[in-house]
Parts: sequence; C-alpha cells; structure tokens
Amino acid sequence: IKIKRADAENTLFEGEKSLNLVVSCESANGFNDLILKEFLCYKFYEKVSPYHFQTRQVKLSLTDIRGKKSKTHELVAFLVEEDDKTAESFGGIISEAKITPPNLINDTIALKQDIFSFMIGNTDWSNTVQHNVKIMERKATSLIPIPYDFDLSGFVSAPYALPYDYLPIKTVQERLYQGICRNPELVNYVRNQFLEEENAMLEILESYQNQIQASQYKNARNYLMGFFEIIKNEEQFSSQISTKCIPSTF
Repeated sequence: IKIKRADAENTLFEGEKSLNLVVSCESANGFNDLILKEFLCYKFYEKVSPYHFQTRQVKLSLTDIRGKKSKTHELVAFLVEEDDKTAESFGGIISEAKITPPNLINDTIALKQDIFSFMIGNTDWSNTVQHNVKIMERKATSLIPIPYDFDLSGFVSAPYALPYDYLPIKTVQERLYQGICRNPELVNYVRNQFLEEENAMLEILESYQNQIQASQYKNARNYLMGFFEIIKNEEQFSSQISTKCIPSTF
C-alpha cells in the first residue's frame, strides 16, 4: 500500500510511506483463519527476538465492481511495516548481498530464529540467500536476520502448503530442524528462553480464540503445545533438534 503524506496526516498511518498488506486468496472463513494464524506467528516471534517486523491486524473491506453489480467482501488482514523502516528503527540497513555466510550472522539471534522456525514448522526460508528473511546490517556488529512470510508453516497449515521435495518430510505439519550447529551452552540458553515464553505465547493464542473457528484453534494450540513438549523432554530435544543441526562449512 502506497500512502501519500497528506492522506496520512492525523491518522494511524502518519509517518508511513508504504506498508505490506497480507490478505487471503479466498473469502471463506477458513482462509481468514489462515491469515490470523500467520499473524500469530509474527506475534510469537516478538517474544523471541527484539528484531522483528511491526504488524497490525486490520479489517479489510474489498468491493468487487463488475458492470452494474458489485459485491463487498469483509476480510481479515494484517499490515507489515516496510523492511527499510524496520532496519532504520534499529540503526541499520537491509543488506543487498546475494549470499550471506552463516558465520557473519549473530549466533544468538540466528539460533532463536532456527528454533522458532522449528516451533511453527517452517522450512520455507534461508538466511544464506535471504529467502523469506531480511538481513540487517549495523556498524561494528554481526548481521541480524529478520524472518517473515510464514504461510507455508505447519502452524498455519494452509491447504496449498507443501514441503520442498528434497526435504525428508511429507507434510508441512512435520517439524524439521534446519539450524546451524551452535555451542551447547548457547543452545541451552536459547532453549530456556523459549520455555520462559511458553505461557506468554499461549496467552497470545488464547486472546484470538474467539476469532478462529474452534477446530482450527484446537489444531493450532495442539501444534504449539507439541513444540513445548519436545523442548521440555531431553531425549526428544536431542533427537529432533540438537543432533539434527547442520555443520557450518564457513
């Protein structure tokens, strides 16, 4: 959405030049649920990393005008701030590099992103080539990954979502850890941070219970709880995360 300065004055959009609008491809309630669940992924990540995109849920009215007839659709949607503005708020810029070696990225933030991706069942991303991730550069510090676009995750569970055929999973509901191997002490530190945010994340999900169909809400809650069951269990945490990390070649 491109916003003119004059139109934005004295509104919620004041100071914004453009925003990204995330909206469903169908008007059925089930697709509104998908949008809400993707929006929740952004809210979960806010609890994990201080470096994230600002988002805002909106009610969107779209009027389709065809000849003498018109039809209005009331849709659930959300806005995501532009990446340049996000980077500016943290005193940085968005990297234009085509390839980003893992050793240049902040290891703590990257690990949080890795485990977050496992939490929501997202395999559709890459820091190295900035696929569904923006890499932020700041002076005299390591690079910061900022992920987005979670519609192909298991948490959202969109009917069109399929994992890449080269991955050893058959559905997006199957979790697959794709993180780089890190220092065990750092892994335990980040693991404990996720455990500390369990109640906060559940509260976020519960606050949207009345906006999501009961069956969709139940599936989303069970999926989220499944993650916490894994990281609370030493054997499962080891077999699904610790021993599944990818050795860095950089």
